[in-house]
Amino acid sequence: MEVDAGRWPATSGALAERQAALAAARPPPWSSRAGVLRACGVGLVSGRGGAGAGAAGDPGVAAAVTLELGGEGRLEVARATVAAALPAGYAAGLLALREGPLLEAAVRALPDAPDVVLVHAAGRDHPRGAGLALMLGAALGLPTVGVTSRPLVALGDLPEDAPGARSALVLAGEPVGCWIRTRAGTRPLVAHAAWRTTPEVAAEVVLRATGEARMPEPIRRAREVARNERDGRR
Repeated sequence: MEVDAGRWPATSGALAERQAALAAARPPPWSSRAGVLRACGVGLVSGRGGAGAGAAGDPGVAAAVTLELGGEGRLEVARATVAAALPAGYAAGLLALREGPLLEAAVRALPDAPDVVLVHAAGRDHPRGAGLALMLGAALGLPTVGVTSRPLVALGDLPEDAPGARSALVLAGEPVGCWIRTRAGTRPLVAHAAWRTTPEVAAEVVLRATGEARMPEPIRRAREVARNERDGRR
């Protein structure tokens, strides 16, 4: 699958304009159905060596892995990888410039579109209201959920220490995600409302996608696939 970087903003100014437009958009909400859910996780690794945040032109590998949640548990049904030069360096709040094109290409390389995509990035919890998780969903035309270890700019109290416990995260008076405890005795994750998903639906998807580990299995699997591809392992 060829990476089409031209579909994504190439400068911080253009990115800010796109984010403002997407933040104002209110597409029809999506909700996860009962039964089997096809959830795709995405992950990206850089092949650069040495220290530093990363620069434009660094080699990168993106992976997309679809799991069926329900039925037989968490069964992998498809995976795809894409390797290409990363179009931008790393900058806080501008992750889409660096990772967006490769992640989109990896999902499009799957044989079938998933029901929802999980992204290790923010959604509406963003200074401009549209983080990478939301932007990727808009580019793909698919519902997305962001998953991170902490909120970006939203505020909210931590939930109780019990599996499945959650508490709201609010930005400018609007719920944009929630803390969610996937395992007792560990720090909770943030489930981000992103493209066509609410905080409640985001939390439901994260819980359905999480196994023994703290991070949802589709994202964990995609990161592993990307690292193995970069390192020449299968």
